Amino acid sequence: MHAILCFGDSISFGVGEKPESGWVGRLNSSFGKNDEYNFVVNLGFPGHDSFDLLKRFDTECKTRIKLKRDTDKFLILISIGTNDCRWEDHPIKNKFRTNHEKFQENTIRLIEKAIKFPAKIAFIGIPPANEKVTMPWEEKYYYTNERIKLFNDVVKDTCKKYTIPFLNMFELMSKENYSKLILDGIHPNSKGYDFMYTKIKEFIKKKKLI
Repeated sequence: MHAILCFGDSISFGVGEKPESGWVGRLNSSFGKNDEYNFVVNLGFPGHDSFDLLKRFDTECKTRIKLKRDTDKFLILISIGTNDCRWEDHPIKNKFRTNHEKFQENTIRLIEKAIKFPAKIAFIGIPPANEKVTMPWEEKYYYTNERIKLFNDVVKDTCKKYTIPFLNMFELMSKENYSKLILDGIHPNSKGYDFMYTKIKEFIKKKKLI
């Protein structure tokens, strides 16, 4: 049995499509074909930030990561930060949800928790936003790619320090006409989820994560 646990927020959950779709749903459809006992668990929760993930991380892993035979393999994929990096008001007021230094501490704590389990670990970077739509987003939150990149770099640099595989989704999507990959300024549309799934699948194969 091989299993992938996908932790994250609404982008992992699949907002913008049906929850059974999104990049996690696509990964499950593809991965499950290899063996009837293989599975992907969608552990994305809309609105969650790194603090929320820390609270539930151990419980979610303990429930699912159980080696019953030598051939069992687990992969923990973590994609968090979109909600951490948002502005709670116009950026000029300098009110934000999470300090980037605290976000780094939380990222380190997630790594420290994850390495205690018999599983490989990898992080997926934060996708960029369409600022034309997210200034403001839902009339109260603001997203800027400058701040998203700051938080994305925190994850990238922390993963490098701890030798954890990292897929730079921010960089990959920024090279594309990503406004056409995003539904509402933040969440991917079907093309966006297709793009994310393809890159994540290639990443898993290239890094031999499972």
